[in-house]
Amino acid sequence: MSNSKTNNSQFFSKILNAVGAGVVIALIPNALLGELLKIFKNGNEILEMIYQLVIVIQSFMAFIVGILAAHQLKFNGAGSAIIGTSAMLGSGAIIFNGHGFEIKGIGDIINTIIVVIIACLIYMLLQNKLGSLEMIVLPVLIPIISGGIGLITLPYVRQITQALGRLINSFTDLNPLLMSILISVTFSLLMVTPISLVAIATAIGLNGLGSGAANLGIVAACVTFLFGSLRVNSIGVNMVLLIGAAKMMIPVFLKNLIIAIPLTINGIIVGIIAYVLQVKGTPLSAGFGYTGLVGPINAYNRMPGDPTMNIILLAIGYFIIPFISGFIVHELCKKFIPLYTNDIYKFEVPKQ
Repeated sequence: MSNSKTNNSQFFSKILNAVGAGVVIALIPNALLGELLKIFKNGNEILEMIYQLVIVIQSFMAFIVGILAAHQLKFNGAGSAIIGTSAMLGSGAIIFNGHGFEIKGIGDIINTIIVVIIACLIYMLLQNKLGSLEMIVLPVLIPIISGGIGLITLPYVRQITQALGRLINSFTDLNPLLMSILISVTFSLLMVTPISLVAIATAIGLNGLGSGAANLGIVAACVTFLFGSLRVNSIGVNMVLLIGAAKMMIPVFLKNLIIAIPLTINGIIVGIIAYVLQVKGTPLSAGFGYTGLVGPINAYNRMPGDPTMNIILLAIGYFIIPFISGFIVHELCKKFIPLYTNDIYKFEVPKQ
């Protein structure tokens, strides 16, 4: 069966759906367990091993995305393995250091998408045209070509992240309230794009109030999509959003950019919260929101005063106000924006 009948819109839609699902599969284990394991793993070999495993799982994000994209396009098992391998090679997660190679981080999601698109197009072009040589030629040709192109494009693609980093860094020169709002809104919008927020935050050393505002911006994105999703998606999708993995909604956002309106409004609200409560963090905590309690834990460690009151304030800032405002903003948008409905939040789960 040929895949050449897949039209362009279906092709890119399936790639984006694979990205959304792949991000969740790769990042959820560490998001759920990472911070807790950090606390309890010292001196415990089993917990230390589990911690290392969840870190390794997220490093294979590009491979998982490639496999899911191939599956979406109805490639066979061998084809899926080829696409997954290509994505891993060109993602930037594998670092060649002159003496060998190492796996570092999750790679660049934008570059991963580029490599997956190229690899899938080459596979579709050559599938069933090489006869008995297919199993010899394709596993060599596709990963080398698409993965090699990925390594060439990687430095240029990373310039996008660096440019955004410089823009966000310029916000830190403004007065604290305005800085907090702008950073929060920016991170809220970028949360549902292929751009790595952790990479931006660490690249510019986003610290203190800027980190806290970024963190709450991610919370704004999570509650925006949670309330939009509740009536149209399965409990599994909604649970993932509740955990804080809004990155899975990349395809939904890119197809319905009107969602930028509630994302911006909620970003403004939590930006003000970050300023009022003086929520702070580190460059590494800036890209997590409340997932795994990374944001709240780091903010708590930087708050002076009574510990009990600090916990109450963080509960208000991270959960109570964002969830209430997220619900209200969603309902108001449905009432006053004609094209804004629950249906635009429908997430297409990759079919088995």
